Amino acid sequence: MKFSIAAISALIFSSAISFTTADSYSDALKSWCGGLDVTAPTASTVVVAGQKAKVTVKRSSSDTKTKTITGLDLYSVSSSGKAKYVQNVWAGSYALKSSASISDTVPSNITAGLYYYRVWVTNMIDGQHGPDCLETSHTFKVTTGSHTNAAGEVEYAESLHDNSIYSEEYYDGCFGLSVDYPEAGSTFKTNEHIHIQVNRDSASQTDALTKVDLYKGDEWVSTAWKGSESFQNSFTLKDHLVLDNVDSSADYHYKVYVTSSKSSSKTCTFTSNNFKIQQS
Repeated sequence: MKFSIAAISALIFSSAISFTTADSYSDALKSWCGGLDVTAPTASTVVVAGQKAKVTVKRSSSDTKTKTITGLDLYSVSSSGKAKYVQNVWAGSYALKSSASISDTVPSNITAGLYYYRVWVTNMIDGQHGPDCLETSHTFKVTTGSHTNAAGEVEYAESLHDNSIYSEEYYDGCFGLSVDYPEAGSTFKTNEHIHIQVNRDSASQTDALTKVDLYKGDEWVSTAWKGSESFQNSFTLKDHLVLDNVDSSADYHYKVYVTSSKSSSKTCTFTSNNFKIQQS
C-alpha cells in the first residue's frame, strides 16, 4: 500500500472539486476524512517484537459516507525523525461501519523503537473508488524482548524511558517534516526575498503550520509568518528581509512551529539550515 502520495492527492483533490463545496484542499480532506480515528494501539502500548498488536479504527456516528478499509501499513520513526515504511500488513476491502479491528504480528527481526500503523480508508461514491483517507495510530514502543522477574513484574530488554530509543518528541508526533530551504551556507542580502520551503512526509503526524520565525543563533529576530495552515506535502513562503543591524558574521536560521495530530497540547518545532545575511 505504499503508493505515490501525488497520485492520491490528485485523486482526493479532483474528487473534492467534483463532489464537495469545500473551498480549499484542507477543507476537502476534512469533509471526507473528519471523524476517523485509529484508537489502538494507544500511547501506552508496548509490544515485544514477534508478538501481536491490535489495530482498531473507528468512525464518527455522524458520518454518513460509505467507507471501506483497503489497507494497513506498519511504519517506524528513524533516529533522525523520518517516517520509515516497514511493511504492508493487510490489503483488501472491509466495510467500516462503526469500528473495525485487526491483529498484526509485529516482525520478530525489527529493532527497538517507536512504531505506528497507517490505515487506508476509501470513500465509496456510487460504488466507485473515491478519495482515500490516511489515518495513523499513536506511536507505540517496540522492544526486542521481555521476561518476568522474581517479583512477578515484566522487565523489557530496553528501558522504556531511554530517550535515544523512544524519543519524547517523536512519541508526541513531531517527526516526518523538514525545512529544506534556505539551503545550508546560502547568503542573502537585506531587502531580498528568501524562499522558505517546508516539506512534510505523507506519513507524518504533524498537522497545521502556525508560525515561522527568523533567528540569529538563539536570538529571535522577527516573525516571518503567522496563521494556521494545514498542508499535505509542502508549504512555501517568501520572507522579505527588511532588517536593521544585520550581523554578517552570524548564522541565521528559520524555526517553524507545527501542531501535532496526536497531542493537542503539543507544538512541534523544526529548524532550517544556517545561512548568512549581508547588508545590501
